[in-house]
Amino acid sequence: MAELLFSTSAFAPQDRPIIGVPMLIDAQMRLIEPACAWLLHIALVRGRTRSSQTWRTYGEALHDWWQTLEANHWVWDQVTSDAAAAWRNRMLFEPSSVTGRPYARSTINLRLRTVAQFYRWHIARGQIDRSPFLLTELAAPVSNRPTPAPFSHRRQAHVTLELVVGQKSTLPQPLMSHEIQRVFAQLGVRDRLMAEWAILAGLRRMEVAGLTLRALPRAPSSSMEVPMVPIRLTNTKGDRLRVVYPPLALIDRTLAYTREERLVATRRARTRDAAYRDPDRVFLSARGTPISVQRVGATFKNAAQRAGVDVSFHTLRHTFAAAMLRALQRQSARHPDMNPLLTLQVMLGHANITTTQIYLRAVAADLDLVEAAVADLYPALQ
Repeated sequence: MAELLFSTSAFAPQDRPIIGVPMLIDAQMRLIEPACAWLLHIALVRGRTRSSQTWRTYGEALHDWWQTLEANHWVWDQVTSDAAAAWRNRMLFEPSSVTGRPYARSTINLRLRTVAQFYRWHIARGQIDRSPFLLTELAAPVSNRPTPAPFSHRRQAHVTLELVVGQKSTLPQPLMSHEIQRVFAQLGVRDRLMAEWAILAGLRRMEVAGLTLRALPRAPSSSMEVPMVPIRLTNTKGDRLRVVYPPLALIDRTLAYTREERLVATRRARTRDAAYRDPDRVFLSARGTPISVQRVGATFKNAAQRAGVDVSFHTLRHTFAAAMLRALQRQSARHPDMNPLLTLQVMLGHANITTTQIYLRAVAADLDLVEAAVADLYPALQ
């Protein structure tokens, strides 16, 4: 069966190491050329896909599709739309072989769209002449509002995949303070700090795992003459430089961790291995290795389960975003030139403001909850 591998630092096109590029190989350890050609295009050529996490998502989708092809003895460039529908139905009605849980509909649709992109790419290059992932045209609702003359057409078409399934649009649900306290009570010093960087500064899992020592100030806040310190994040979604402004108390607690618990881990690692080099990452395992993105989420999820709270690590970022938007809305009443939504977009590192707009609805739907979060978690924002 096809296997999914990822490039190491030894993969260096144009003498520049690129880590994390997905590649598919067959049972004889040979590259599956149609799949690898597209994955390399995504990682090395296409400008808007610069995140290794996105590469992994694309690789996992194509890997699952290729294993389906092999299991059914289908040829990739000869399959019909019925085969694509069968793959979709398997994801709908059978649990994931990796997690044992049902696939989320959003995951199914993402995989369908990803593999459809793969086929469109090969069609554009004349390597195949048809795709099993058919498109259909949907008509947008007709508005009763008058339309300016240059745009007087009443009907606009939207092209989408026939196979995509309906999915409910869910609003981000911020946490209540008592839920946060219950989960945090289950976390040790390091793991609580990682969660605090998410809920007090809006970091993603990968940004917490990638937080570097050189990004932190060297001195505690008591010696600083500024009200806040910008922290530059380089390990971000899409590799876009991002600046966050965590509370000074959080920086102090993080510096204390680096001087105490983290220092113990690096000393033990050096005792075990004289060649050990201290990695430039804030959060380390007990063996002195950088915490992985998966470990950040799993540690928090396990603590939440022990606390009886059904929540993921990303919910901490949702809580930060909703509370910060509410605080910015208040400030805009005193500073009319401020745009709360645009400010929040920058703070969260969203590439598109439509991603940020969902928090407007979240605040409107749970205003009392968000107000309580601001009061309990972010009193300085009031």
